[in-house]
Amino acid sequence: MTNQIDIRFKSLEVKRLPGSGEGPVNVHNNSTIKAVIKVEDKLAVEFAFSCNYEPDVGSIKIEGDLLLQDTPENIDKAVKEWSKEGKNLPTDTAEKVHNAILASCIIEAVILSREVHIPPPVPTPTITLAKNELKGPRTEDTSSYIR
Repeated sequence: MTNQIDIRFKSLEVKRLPGSGEGPVNVHNNSTIKAVIKVEDKLAVEFAFSCNYEPDVGSIKIEGDLLLQDTPENIDKAVKEWSKEGKNLPTDTAEKVHNAILASCIIEAVILSREVHIPPPVPTPTITLAKNELKGPRTEDTSSYIR
């Protein structure tokens, strides 16, 4: 059975703090599972996602619900593990849930950060070109390059 995951956001909050200075900024992304229950034949997970900035230039908080379709055995196992005192999910289920939360929330957080002009919560790709001295015609094979 393939896992089908549905995520719905309940709350989106983004803040830019006054006096946000220039310079390097570290961003810490965190996903937290707040509650787990079985709804019909699916695992329902209430979650919170946050981006914390150092220095404190702003914040992003997202809350929502995730529905995971899985085998009845895996869903029952997850609910049973969550019900124990430690509030943990089985490793394979926790990986699916946290990866889905991160994938959805990071995209939303990038959009929210742009709206209030704070750094995005993921590093921006950069290109570094090497300075090579050309000593004649190119001899590399370029036949396999996509054009």
